[in-house]
Formats: sequence, structure tokens, C-alpha cells
Amino acid sequence: MKLKKALYGTLQAAMLFWRTLTAKLVDMGFEINPYDRCVANKLIEGKQCTILWHVDDLKVSHCSSWVVTSRGVRQRSTTDCLLWKEA
Repeated sequence: MKLKKALYGTLQAAMLFWRTLTAKLVDMGFEINPYDRCVANKLIEGKQCTILWHVDDLKVSHCSSWVVTSRGVRQRSTTDCLLWKEA
């Protein structure tokens, strides 16, 4: 039997999530931290926006709450990973 999707809780699922999330963040202009591969940074409105994650939990940080809430940063599912509505 072969699975069509990664099974939640397996090492393969964690790696697939990391690869997908990292690719999406790089496409959005974030730079992955070379010292910690679960941290991404991007300058938004002249200030640093940081996204960090562990397993499938994400934390988004920016000095302006508008950037975090109004721009639509949120995790929907392991397959969607992250939605970011550029204004």
C-alpha cells in the first residue's frame, strides 16, 4: 500500500511540511536563516517580519500588528501551509 499524502506525525510528513513551507516563504520574498532553518525574515514597511515554526506551529512577529493580522498571515492546513495576501 502506498499513501497519496504524508501521514501526520511521521518524519516524512514533517519534512514535507518544512519543504513546502520553506518554498512558499522564499517565493514570498522571505530569506531563510542559515543558522536556524525554521526561521524566515523579510523587511516589510522597513521593519523586520519574522516567521518561525516548530513542527506545524507557526509564530509571526512584526512591530506592526497590522502586518500580522490584516495582511492575512495564517496557517490553514499542512497542504496550504500559508496564505499571504499582498496588499
